[in-house]
Formats: sequence, C-alpha cells, structure tokens
Amino acid sequence: MIITILPSSANFHAVAYNEMKVEKGMATLLEAQNIYGLRQENYTSEKLRQFFIDYSSRNTHIQNAQFHVAVSCKGNEYTHRQLLDIAHRYLKEMGYDEEGQPLLIYAHHDTDNNHIHIITSRVAPDGHKIDHNHEKRRSHQVTQKIMEGYTGQKQEPEVNDIVKEALAYRYTSKAQFCAIMESLGYDCKDDDEKPVVHLYRGGGELGTIQVQLIMQHALKDNRPDNRRRQQIRAILQKYRNLSANKEELATHMKKKFGISLVFVGKADTPYGYILVDHKSKTVFKGGEFLSIKELLQFEDTATRFVKIEKTIDELLADNPKLTTLDINRILYRQFGTRIHKGTVSWSGETIQLRTEVTEQLRQNYLVSRGLHPSSHTAINKNSLPPQRDNREDGGNIQRPMPDAGGATDSNREWELNSNMDMSVDDEEAQRRKWRR
Repeated sequence: MIITILPSSANFHAVAYNEMKVEKGMATLLEAQNIYGLRQENYTSEKLRQFFIDYSSRNTHIQNAQFHVAVSCKGNEYTHRQLLDIAHRYLKEMGYDEEGQPLLIYAHHDTDNNHIHIITSRVAPDGHKIDHNHEKRRSHQVTQKIMEGYTGQKQEPEVNDIVKEALAYRYTSKAQFCAIMESLGYDCKDDDEKPVVHLYRGGGELGTIQVQLIMQHALKDNRPDNRRRQQIRAILQKYRNLSANKEELATHMKKKFGISLVFVGKADTPYGYILVDHKSKTVFKGGEFLSIKELLQFEDTATRFVKIEKTIDELLADNPKLTTLDINRILYRQFGTRIHKGTVSWSGETIQLRTEVTEQLRQNYLVSRGLHPSSHTAINKNSLPPQRDNREDGGNIQRPMPDAGGATDSNREWELNSNMDMSVDDEEAQRRKWRR
C-alpha cells in the first residue's frame, strides 16, 4: 500500500486533471462531500475548481491550498471501496476530517494497479490552516499505522524485496544502483556518517541499504557490445528527433523499449545520464551511446514545422498524386505527427498547411476515389441527399456515425462544399491505421 502526497496548487489543477480522466472514461467520482451550492449533476471541472478556490479564500495567507493525495495498491490487492475506507482513515489521522471539510475522491481505472485520488483544501472550515509540519514523514507513519490496523499485522518495510529486485541488475557503481532504484520509483540519499543509503518513497523513509551490500553485487565493468551500442544509439537519435524535451524522450524510451533514462545533475541542466534497460536488467553509462550534449539537442517547434512542410512539399514534388494517407505514413514515421483537417500539430502547437497543399491533397483524394474533382467543388452541404456507403449501395457515400465517445472524426474528404474547412484524410483508412 502506498499513499503519496502530490504537488499542491493555487488553482486546484488536480480537479481539472481528475475530471479530464472522468471525461475520457478512465476515472469515476467515488465521493463528493460538502460541495455547497453545487448539485452533483451540475459538476464541471471549472465549477469545482472555482468552488475550492472560493472556499480556500477564507484564509488569504495560504497561497497553495490544494491537498492532493494518491492511494494505491499492488494490482487488485484492495478494491476501490476498500481504498476509499483507507482514504477516510488517512484523512482523519492527518487532520482533514472536520465537519464541513470539502472533499472529492476519484477512482482511476487507467493502470493495472487500483488507485484513488483525494482532493481537498489545506484550509479548515473555520479558516485555520491544517497542520502541515513534517507532513510527508507523518504521512508515512500514518500509512503504516492504518495498514497495521487494517490487516492486523505489523507492516515491515519492504526494503529487502526491493533490494533483491535491484541487485539482480547488472551495474558497476553505487550511482548506477541508485539509478535503478530511481527508475523503479524510489529515491536514494547518502548518509553523512554511515556507509548506508537511505531509501525513500512518497517522502517517507522505507529503510537503509548497506553500501557494502550494493558493491558486493557490482561488476568491475559493464559495456555494451558494438551491436547493442549501435542499436541503442540509433533508437536514442530517432526518438530524440521525435521529442520536444528530455521528459518526452524518457517517456518514449520507457513506454516503447522498457528503457529508463535517469539524468544526473540539476533538473534543467543535467551533466550526464544513466540508461537502465529493464528487459535485460542491465545498466549502462549514457555516454556509451550519445553524449549528454548530443542527447539534448532537441529542435525548437519552428524548426520542426519547417522540416515537416519541406518534407510534404518534396513528397508531392516526387509524386503529385499522393493522398493524405500516403503522406501521413511517412510523417508519422519521421516526425511522430500527421495531417489532420489541413493542419499539423507537434509539441502542443499547430500550424495550418498552405491552401495550395490542402487543395492538391483534396483533389488527389477525389481522384483516388474515382470521383471527378470539378463536379464536387460547389456542392451545398444542406442540399445533399441521404447518403449511403458506396461499397454497398451504388456509389453513394455515407457519413460515419460518431464513435463511442460521442465525437466524430472531423477528417472527411467527402464534405466537398468549397465554403467549408476542407478535410484531406481518408477516415476509414486512418482509423484502421491509428488503432494499430
């Protein structure tokens, strides 16, 4: 069982985060208490955020009033209802159970481990600030107390099991061992007086590890062979070019290849990095593949868009009959993006393609469907007759039904009114591709 205090906030961004999860079907609102003036059927992200901001304003000395906590377990060890019970015991022990204290609790369904999120205010109903001294240490102690009472057994730190897993990796130094621990979700800190490493999670100390034990399992040398070096170097270069920053690159590497990048030094200016390959349980110095300077040579958004537009122009110059679907296969492989409704997005920004490009792609799509472009340039959408799938009923085209989420893909090349925002995607083919 892990209970983690998440970052505080002045604008209660945790509400927006959890409500977004609800909208996507990845979370459920389990409980809402003391949300005065709002009926649950009228809850929206903005209304809930504003409620907590207004409630917290009764104490003007507190800038970041959000108290956001995650309670999680391994797999389905506890149900969401059991986690809810644990959450209430936790809030009581931490001082957040006074009558009138507002509260939101969400159950998340987006991982293999059952977990819930708690949102409340650091301001008590009478306006005083709820005690936050030694908060993370108290949180760890409270967690241990709750679990001992919940299971009837004393909860011993799981350091031995954690160490056993980490010691199974191939590493050469204490720094590399700590990189393994960080990649597994733990923090390490040296002791100023003793030859031990302190192990933390969620701000609470779990125990210590003897440096002697760490070094007993360390290798004298651990270098990748030339083939592996070239392979990982190529992967790093490719996904560096698809990423906007080191955090995005690290996410790609972990998700696609089971490789963690652990950066050494300041968060904004690391002087090195360690590569932890979880599949082979092997740790390498990052410099074996790319120097930290090479690794962090990310392109700015403007440069990236110039390259994308140039690539599209060159593809159409080589083959003027290419459709959006053809080009998107290449754009996704090279840049991790695609054309959508005449636009291209990357790193949170979007550009509109030139009119002549979108028009050429529209014309190419019509030709690929056996339609004559000139006969589809001035059709009034409101005058269109009922349409059916041309593959089943004589050449008429039926618009797709909305998907389960209620949204309809807006890339419709068959909407051919010249006054509309022309789309350039073959929707059915695109859906098949992106589901893969």
